[in-house]
Amino acid sequence: MKEFGKDENAEVAVFSAPGRTEIGGNHTDHQRGKVLTGAVDLDAIACAAPNGTDTVRIYSEGYGLTQISIGELEPVREEENTTAAIVRGTIAAISAKGYKVGGFDAWVTSDVPGDSGLSSSACFEVLIAVTVNGLFCGNAMEAAEMAKIGQYAENVYFGKPSGLLDQMGCAIGGIVAKECWLTLPVQ
Repeated sequence: MKEFGKDENAEVAVFSAPGRTEIGGNHTDHQRGKVLTGAVDLDAIACAAPNGTDTVRIYSEGYGLTQISIGELEPVREEENTTAAIVRGTIAAISAKGYKVGGFDAWVTSDVPGDSGLSSSACFEVLIAVTVNGLFCGNAMEAAEMAKIGQYAENVYFGKPSGLLDQMGCAIGGIVAKECWLTLPVQ
């Protein structure tokens, strides 16, 4: 994690989230319908470690460095449609649910192509939730809860009205049949 000035032998944890494909029900999730989705064998991987600050720093191959302060978690309209919006929204939703959050450094790579229909944004949202869950929450969050957190980040912070199909496929993995309930707002 040389991007963060860490020794190459620094202790890190490795986290992963898969992309997903639609099997059936796409867009029915917007109306609380049933969906059938499946994870694919392409994923995003994060090597991450707490940094002892209130700053989340994520270096993502192809996208560069994104930083947010966990002390500033309100939506920022100028960030809509950006990586920072996804990170801020995911951290905000986790914090609002009463889970511990903290600053961390993460180096991310992904073979889930953007704009491919394999849910690269949902994959990234789930990856951030999985990373926070592993680093700070003792893995207390369940997969479906992390999917709902990702949906909230995408709807409220990223600015994309989406159902829950993408995040459920990325969070749960395998083949998922789920009734998808809109989860807004997170308080």
